Amino acid sequence: MINISAEQGLRGTPVEIGVAASVSQLPIVRGLAETLVLLSDFTLDEVADIRLAVDEAASTLIAVAAPGTTLQCLFTVGDSDLIVRVSGIAGAEGLPDQRSFGWHVLRTLSDEVTATQEPFDPAISGYPTAVEFRRVRGKAE
Repeated sequence: MINISAEQGLRGTPVEIGVAASVSQLPIVRGLAETLVLLSDFTLDEVADIRLAVDEAASTLIAVAAPGTTLQCLFTVGDSDLIVRVSGIAGAEGLPDQRSFGWHVLRTLSDEVTATQEPFDPAISGYPTAVEFRRVRGKAE
């Protein structure tokens, strides 16, 4: 259990949550992201952007997730940025469509975004897939 006050922030303390790869779990992921960035000196506009970016990254992976799998979300707050890594098990080979509207939104709301996929893993019956993005705190928009 981590007990951190708003004054301490969460810098340098990675926070991870695992949820079912289901749209019904998106409010939990969004809520955690929102709480973390509120406690870490991001502006309200940045909080809204990050919440939407987390939603897009998670939705992207939920859309390709193998049935019955889990989505892992790792949040790392640095001194000047936030790095979010959302990973799961895709049921089919292929990276998320980087020409989609959701990907455009994610790219617009973050400073860097990448998608990766590992080869088929028979132990998990799928393709480990991740979307990672970075958002810098306090940049002019």
